[in-house]
Amino acid sequence: MMKWQDYGKTLKEVLQLEGSPVAVTYTDEPVSNDSSKGYAVCGAIAAARRGEVINLSAANCSCLGGSGHVGLAPRSPEAFSKLKKFLVEGEKLRGSYAAFWRSGNLSSSHPPVGLGRYIVFSPLERAALKPDLVLFVVNAETASRLLALANYEPGMPIRVELTGSTCATAITIPLATGNINLSLIDTSSRKLVPEFKAEELIFTVPYFRLQLLVESIPCCTAGTAEMGMSFDEVMKS
Repeated sequence: MMKWQDYGKTLKEVLQLEGSPVAVTYTDEPVSNDSSKGYAVCGAIAAARRGEVINLSAANCSCLGGSGHVGLAPRSPEAFSKLKKFLVEGEKLRGSYAAFWRSGNLSSSHPPVGLGRYIVFSPLERAALKPDLVLFVVNAETASRLLALANYEPGMPIRVELTGSTCATAITIPLATGNINLSLIDTSSRKLVPEFKAEELIFTVPYFRLQLLVESIPCCTAGTAEMGMSFDEVMKS
């Protein structure tokens, strides 16, 4: 068993996750799976959470914007024009073309064009490839536990970037920065993938940070550690 698969089983059990953590890996070769179905990026996250393995490519990604955000397809001037029109006049998520451009220009979301011909989405405990990122679809309470575990040893403030599409905030930004990030799961994704619950968000951990998080589980009360003393005991001492 690969160590990340073991991490997946541990995290699923300790955090009592509904579904699996999702491994995301950029690669030039697809892995074996049972489906050639197309998905939007947010749909692939949801499907992998419930156990599917997806080889997402420019050919089977059903979302033009998502395909560009995650770097599967270069964003041509024509695609950029269509996307800005859709977001401003269709979805009405930006108030003007200028606001659309500004939000992209100031973001840490830099599409990794050419990084891989495929993005493989897998349940972490079954992932055949070493992940680049691990995504947790969780509620705020579990996100708080993950945050505490991730910060148990470093103690460094964790700053997140919330603005952007689900695929940008859950994948592209943490991939580009190497930092943990949160995605609130945008309104478009929630309409497209209604299985995302209102209280859920996506907590993304770059894989190179995951080992330290897992090693903190037996040491931290956000994991399985018992309280050493109560607050009242501290105040009385």
